[in-house]
Amino acid sequence: GFDVTDSKANFVFAKHEKIGGKEFYTKLREKGILVRHFDKKEISDYNRITIGSIDEMKALIDATKVILEENK
Repeated sequence: GFDVTDSKANFVFAKHEKIGGKEFYTKLREKGILVRHFDKKEISDYNRITIGSIDEMKALIDATKVILEENK
């Protein structure tokens, strides 16, 4: 359910149609997951997610599932 921009770096910009970028950023932060959010209008729906270790990526996925389930 995420739109992800093409990337040739160690991060992606991702947005979801059912949750705003700032809200997703805040909820991830509450769960101890740090990503970057920018308030600039053109990219405010996106979050910059740096690719981390397998355990970090698993934690991100698990937290994302919980957040999206809560956001129904």
